[in-house]
Amino acid sequence: MSGYKMFADRLDYAFKEARTRYTEAYNLMLSKKRDMEDVQRNPSLADTFGMKAEYDYNQAKAAFKKAETAAWEDFVREMEEIGKDLKSAFAKVNQARPEDIDRAGLELLNSGILTVDDLGALLDRYEDNPTMRRLIAQHVEKLLKDTKDTQTRRELIAVRQKAVANDIMDAWKNLEDTARICTGQAHGKGEPRYVLSISSQWEKLTENTIKNF
Repeated sequence: MSGYKMFADRLDYAFKEARTRYTEAYNLMLSKKRDMEDVQRNPSLADTFGMKAEYDYNQAKAAFKKAETAAWEDFVREMEEIGKDLKSAFAKVNQARPEDIDRAGLELLNSGILTVDDLGALLDRYEDNPTMRRLIAQHVEKLLKDTKDTQTRRELIAVRQKAVANDIMDAWKNLEDTARICTGQAHGKGEPRYVLSISSQWEKLTENTIKNF
């Protein structure tokens, strides 16, 4: 678990709030429709309560039509805001800082004696030092320009990818993509039964990611 889990939790809460808003509006519309139909089927009630039942249904239908779009549009806007907050917090922690430069490590890096395995080990040593990891990635990039051997290039590319790996932001991108799918709006406004079905998969699809964010 990282120090950024609060952002995943905010997204989880926002999605569930939007889903509840959508579901409640839909269920209310169905309830009012059933009430109207029950009244219309009963002649003794239709004359007295028919117009009121129809009015209530039309009101609930209009409310759902509004929530049908607004719930998910509001959610997407909130998701984008959470994403901006996360990126800002991530950038502050992972920005390059002069005080994080290890002179001994930098001298070793530039000595020319390190093997690919040595570079990988050095990268592990600076697991919590984004400044040194970025310097190592830059060094590997230079080595790649002068390396022709296919196997060595493959190993260097693996080290470079590890050096610039952005697990948190990759995980966030996955959550965003999953959220957009689970709104049921990916291909235009979804049919309610489809939206209710796909949105119910949110917990199943995101539980592990959010737990380990």
